[in-house]
Amino acid sequence: MTFDSLTFVVFLAVIFGGYWAVRSWTARKVFLLGASYLFYAAWNPFFVLLIIATTGFDWLASHWMNRVQRAPYRRAILAASIAVNLGSLGFFKYAQFFSDTAIDLLHVFGINFEPVSLGILLPVGISFYTFESLSYVIDVYRRRIEVSKSLLDYGLYVTFFPHLVAGPILRYGDFSPQCREPKSWGSAEVGKGLALFVYGLALKVCLADLVFAPVVDRVFAAGARAGFGESWLGAASFSLQAYCDFAGYSLCAIGVALMFGFRFPMNFESPFGSVGMAELWTRWHMSLASWIRDYVFVPLGGYRRGRLRGEANLLFAFLLVGLWHGAAWTFVIWGGLQGVFICGEHLVKRYVWDFGKVDDRFGRAALAMATFGMFSIAAVFFRAHSLSQGSSILASMFVPGAHSTLVPFSEALVAVVLGASVVGSHILFGHLRRWDWLDRWPVAPRAASIALALAAVMFSPGFNPAFIYFQF
Repeated sequence: MTFDSLTFVVFLAVIFGGYWAVRSWTARKVFLLGASYLFYAAWNPFFVLLIIATTGFDWLASHWMNRVQRAPYRRAILAASIAVNLGSLGFFKYAQFFSDTAIDLLHVFGINFEPVSLGILLPVGISFYTFESLSYVIDVYRRRIEVSKSLLDYGLYVTFFPHLVAGPILRYGDFSPQCREPKSWGSAEVGKGLALFVYGLALKVCLADLVFAPVVDRVFAAGARAGFGESWLGAASFSLQAYCDFAGYSLCAIGVALMFGFRFPMNFESPFGSVGMAELWTRWHMSLASWIRDYVFVPLGGYRRGRLRGEANLLFAFLLVGLWHGAAWTFVIWGGLQGVFICGEHLVKRYVWDFGKVDDRFGRAALAMATFGMFSIAAVFFRAHSLSQGSSILASMFVPGAHSTLVPFSEALVAVVLGASVVGSHILFGHLRRWDWLDRWPVAPRAASIALALAAVMFSPGFNPAFIYFQF
């Protein structure tokens, strides 16, 4: 059941009506929790039991930790919770990857084993709700938040259906106050939520699926040999596809949550208007970037033990970001390149030129385009089926003159024009944060934009592959 399906629209209408028809706040939360389990069961009912088990374990572990005063015991409970969460994530998501890697290493030493298919199904969204559970237990251990007194509130925090399968990654300290405060129809931003939901669908259906995905699929098809221009076109188109797909999902999630009276954090804020990769990662997948900063980079020491150690910590954190995205070496390379680019920027700013201080409009636009180019270079490995394919496409991007005809001219022209429009809008309107500016927009143009986006979605041809981040 995906946001861009008729099934979800019917589900949302029924749940929305039932939620606001119930008067008791506790009953409403129970209703939402049950609806969230039903939503997840549409993929695989068995994995609902996994979420219930991990939710109950972490809730009990946090209470036990809260009662214990001796530091060694509290660390042991924390270690047990982390082990259970990462063990579950590691088994379902990385067992096959580790098995294949071990067999490849044995081949290097002349020991031959046939690849083994473990046949493990990946629970949808396990990377997202695992990180949410970990953040809660770690924050309780650090005494940064109070332990959850309500299993219902904690269960809703983990499983609330708008963010369950692809984020944004929530923090319990931000979500729990919203659970304690009863929602009223007058305070819920239903209209704004519907608008964001429609905008998100338009990004996904009309841009990601219909404009950029066909170009990407041609360039990254098995056996394809893209030339210089088409390699850059494919890499840039995938960067735009990933943005429109995931930012579209995030907007849908934020919008649906608003319809029920809940506010989610922003996940994307005009990332392609950034000057430098470091700034881009303050605007791209923001809930993951802040999670890695708070629970990996800072605990490793950040820059407190010197600049060289800090850059090593940063690189390690981005390698984990890559591995979090997928169980393949292509994702690790992608994450590593992000870290290398940011470390390189730090050196350039420190010893050559602090380009972040450029205040000329055209200069910043040029730097933003260069940043988009760097992001697209790394994106090759995110999309590639293998290291060899990624290396081949990357090599073609630096060999001017090589020509290919994989993408029809009309598809390429539409992708270039609309891609330039997306990047240009990020550069021009990157100063607008969150979506609160939408409230200040006059009613007529706001209504026209919503109607146009809705019409584009409704009259789309219906080619709607799953959201890219569902696999994570």
